[in-house]
Amino acid sequence: MKKKTKSYQKKALIALITIIIIFAAIAIAEKLTEPLGYFYPDYPRTDIGPILEKETLSDDDYKELFYQTGLGRSAIDEILKNDPSAREKILKFQDNFFTEHNISSQKFAVIVNHESLVDKDENKIYGFDLAPYKNGYVLVTKATHSLGWRHGHAGIITDAGREETLEAVLLGQDSMLQNINKWRCFPSFIMLRLKDAPQEDLDEIAEFAKNNLLNVPYGLTVGLFSRKNPEPGNIKTTQCAHIVWYPFMQFGYDIDSDGSWLVTPKDIANSDLFEIVQIYGVNPDEIWD
Repeated sequence: MKKKTKSYQKKALIALITIIIIFAAIAIAEKLTEPLGYFYPDYPRTDIGPILEKETLSDDDYKELFYQTGLGRSAIDEILKNDPSAREKILKFQDNFFTEHNISSQKFAVIVNHESLVDKDENKIYGFDLAPYKNGYVLVTKATHSLGWRHGHAGIITDAGREETLEAVLLGQDSMLQNINKWRCFPSFIMLRLKDAPQEDLDEIAEFAKNNLLNVPYGLTVGLFSRKNPEPGNIKTTQCAHIVWYPFMQFGYDIDSDGSWLVTPKDIANSDLFEIVQIYGVNPDEIWD
């Protein structure tokens, strides 16, 4: 009897040590992951005023503005064309891009950590302004990670006038409409637009997304245990990147850059079908390496 008791005690001790090692490994992985979610420019801030005085911008000018403000060519053109205070606005984007903020990482779900820009009292703050955006634009952040994997989050703008995005946020919840301004609290941000696509097409994609993917249950394994590309009206589950990928796929655009069963925010960010409208807290040389 004593031998059996000692055997059980030994097994229990081994199990406890194993659990401690697993949790310690996860904690270390999370700590190693956290610094990878935000980029502060490691190059000098320059005077972009002379560029903004030009009537016509060269490719080098657009590149310099991108590195200094995070604004892509289409965003620069949109601001310069439609805003009488364009110069001041673009300079403010530069201020935002070169301002370093405090970042807080908090539990968002059981295994999910969520990062936000915060003030000294740990209150969430807006760290940057949004470039001009329209229906069908895609939003990506690196600000969420689980068990050491920085998977990020994605959403699609379904009604720009209402500041509305469609997102699959959390396991156990159905997909929902969100306010776009929440993205201004993320320490990393990528706004994308389909290359050379007329706005009418993007409006259709956004409308399709809202009509077919709102109030769909969250599913981590969509594409593995359920079809990645079911017929419209037969979508059983979705997740944050799938809810963005699916409507584009129905219009002939496969924005999953690696084409695997699982589409991720990183796959979307690296798709050659998109052009960058805006980045913040992201390395211009390596959007998502």
